[in-house]
Amino acid sequence: MTGPLTPEDPQPLHHPGGDAEQAQKLVKRVLGWYQASLAGARAGGHDPAEVNAWRAARDQAVDDLDRLEDADEDETVQIALVYAARLKELTES
Repeated sequence: MTGPLTPEDPQPLHHPGGDAEQAQKLVKRVLGWYQASLAGARAGGHDPAEVNAWRAARDQAVDDLDRLEDADEDETVQIALVYAARLKELTES
């Protein structure tokens, strides 16, 4: 059994701040997708229910971006996973 890591030990696999930075990038990319879609919807021709869903999802992304400022590691990872899946869904459709 080994003790706690000391400053002399090799770099840990998890780098503090890396998860938060990655999560922020993912949320911002999804937020950008919604912003662009809403801007395109102003030209018309989109289903109002779909536009309302985009607005709600955009607002949630803004809230989640704010949550990341105070989120612990587990919550940060969870947000990153949600937005990675959402980005994949949005860009593949």
